[in-house]
Amino acid sequence: KPSWEDASLQPGDHVIELDPGMAFGSGYHDTTVLCLTLLEKYLRAGDRVIDVGTGSGILALGAALSGAGNVLAIDIDPDAVRVARQNVAHHHLEEIIHVQEGNLLDRVTEICDICVANIIADIILSFAGPLKAHIRPGGLLICSGIILERAEEVESCLRKEGYEILEKMTTEEWAAFCARI
Repeated sequence: KPSWEDASLQPGDHVIELDPGMAFGSGYHDTTVLCLTLLEKYLRAGDRVIDVGTGSGILALGAALSGAGNVLAIDIDPDAVRVARQNVAHHHLEEIIHVQEGNLLDRVTEICDICVANIIADIILSFAGPLKAHIRPGGLLICSGIILERAEEVESCLRKEGYEILEKMTTEEWAAFCARI
């Protein structure tokens, strides 16, 4: 929730309080909700997570609050990196979440249990193959930012790249996938 709004909580809910600033990720967009739902379902305590295109850091925060042991939040936008660092510090999660500026495929060697990417379909299509080098065998890719009209194309690409589709979630306009490598 944005810091200026109140939240009505259900038992077991976690509050992610943030100010997105100029970065993407307020928590209200369908693609963010889809990714957080899949993270909550598939993440196991102690999992290593990489959040590609972290924006405000909301998915990294969600992963950490759901029990991830280590989260790398990476974005090419310096403003997003600044905002994500502020949001991580606000939650006192600097020991778990490490925010880095850059392109995952160019500057990072980390391997994760779950890679989450809430970005556009074109980037998912281009990253699907190379991302496998950053996901342990049996690990997961959770991706969204996929307009419904492109869901079949993304699903086909994931299968072609060797991913097993575990779950597809949709809203009226958006799709998300959880796929195992």
